[in-house]
Amino acid sequence: MSLSGLFRSVVLVGLVGCSACSKGPSIDYSADGPPAFGDRLVDASIGDARHLNPVLVDEVGGADISYLVFDSLLRYDKDLVLRPSLAESYKVSPDGRVITYKLRKGVKFHDGVEFTAEDVVFTWKTYSDPAVKAPDGSSYQDIAEARALDRSTVRVTYKRVFAPALGLTFQFILPKHLLQGKDINKDPFDRHPIGTGPYKFVEWKADQRILLEANPDYWGGKPQVARYEFRVIPDKATCFLGLLNGSVDALGAWNRGSGLTAEQYKRQTDTPKFKGRYNAYIADKLAYTYLGWNLKKPLFKDKAVRQALTMAIDRQAILDNVLYGLGTISTSPYARGSWAEDPSVRPWPFDPARAKVLLEKAGWKDTNGDGLLDRDLDGDGKRDPFKFTLMTNQGNSDRAKIATIVQSQLEKVGVGVDIQIVEWTAFLSQFVDKRVFDAVVLGWTLEPDPDCYQMFHSSQMKEEHQFNYSSYSDPRVDRLLEEGRGTLDLAKRKKAYRAIHAILHEDLPYTFLYVPKLIPAIHKRFKGYAPLDPWDPRLHQVKDWYVPVGQQKSIE
Repeated sequence: MSLSGLFRSVVLVGLVGCSACSKGPSIDYSADGPPAFGDRLVDASIGDARHLNPVLVDEVGGADISYLVFDSLLRYDKDLVLRPSLAESYKVSPDGRVITYKLRKGVKFHDGVEFTAEDVVFTWKTYSDPAVKAPDGSSYQDIAEARALDRSTVRVTYKRVFAPALGLTFQFILPKHLLQGKDINKDPFDRHPIGTGPYKFVEWKADQRILLEANPDYWGGKPQVARYEFRVIPDKATCFLGLLNGSVDALGAWNRGSGLTAEQYKRQTDTPKFKGRYNAYIADKLAYTYLGWNLKKPLFKDKAVRQALTMAIDRQAILDNVLYGLGTISTSPYARGSWAEDPSVRPWPFDPARAKVLLEKAGWKDTNGDGLLDRDLDGDGKRDPFKFTLMTNQGNSDRAKIATIVQSQLEKVGVGVDIQIVEWTAFLSQFVDKRVFDAVVLGWTLEPDPDCYQMFHSSQMKEEHQFNYSSYSDPRVDRLLEEGRGTLDLAKRKKAYRAIHAILHEDLPYTFLYVPKLIPAIHKRFKGYAPLDPWDPRLHQVKDWYVPVGQQKSIE
């Protein structure tokens, strides 16, 4: 048996054992009851976080933990309206270049030290420090100064208008007293974070779990659920088995990288056992799944080739066979229905015949009859086969299925595809971060604002801590991204982002595949939970989730 097979067997035995030990009197979990403190919510994920210091966070698992441990100045509500959080109020100057925040008084970090305006100033300095590997650093680059006017007032002055300022900056406020003078990239704070949020960090056992406990002094009110556990189970089938056996309480209830697969929802939830214990929802997801081409590779430098590859892939078949129709074909890096989308852009058609024509015009022909197209790529007189490796992460069955479908369909136009599936953190750190890949199946979770500067501006191509994984560079897109960020005039922003949409649709640094539905499931004993809205209303709900006393389980 392989090591991965042995690991899976151990996990399955452990889950079955948990079920056997938890048998007891039947409980009607659909019954309500008064709010009560206690219990633990176990939310499973197929991949561990990489960082817990929010400055360094570059994937969804770490971000979800950060939203519980840290606070922002403002936060979106379920209607995508920014509401006060650590800032009680704010005022924007008429020219849009100065924002003054009035902060809550009496808020404390988890170590008991009071939060003040100096922490906000320190947060700006940290994110904007070029020595700090901050993926979101570009959101702070237009700030000229952040000044504490007093202990509870901060004035932020911008070099120029930065349209997404209220939503994209100061999302996670750092403790100056713990991090000042430290090497942020290496400080142990990354594994022992301290914020002002509704939950306090307890422990992180790598590739096993991250444990948090309710913050009794949270300014918004003490959460009713005593503990939150982010449990790593590197396989979605095993995650679902954990639900059935009671060792897992939720998939995707808080962790945006999780949730049921469409196949699980369609085929495995219509049972008395599942319905008696769990609620499952179909929710909009502010995200998209894509094929990312490494434009540093000679194979993918020609946009006509990328267009051909896109037309050789039947995205509707992917929707039907992988998502069971629970999604929509995507054409842009924006949320579906966003004002930023160009309504005239239509998905590239599934047209293998046209794809073959484009590939032939680009010099790709099968000259030796082996079924693979070939061409002299580097001018050495030797014809190179059109063959590449498509990578994705372990444990995500949907992405593995996509890779198999893409392999099959590209083979029909003479393109060879090898599939490589790698454990999540290794996939990111060893291949994606370092741009050591040909093509990847990945996804982005989005902000409500359509700003996509981090993914497509040419200044964001640095390895390890920037997000332009495809190494895409186009002066027109750079200029439009800067224009879109640099005005508060919605008509001008719309013009810029719609132009970006049209160019990306033509250039295809990504082949946009689909916008999926998120399918969260949560045990019925947790009351106060509501289906997710397009963004992130959960933080406004989480402190109100509770389990009635008669339905609570031990937190150990």
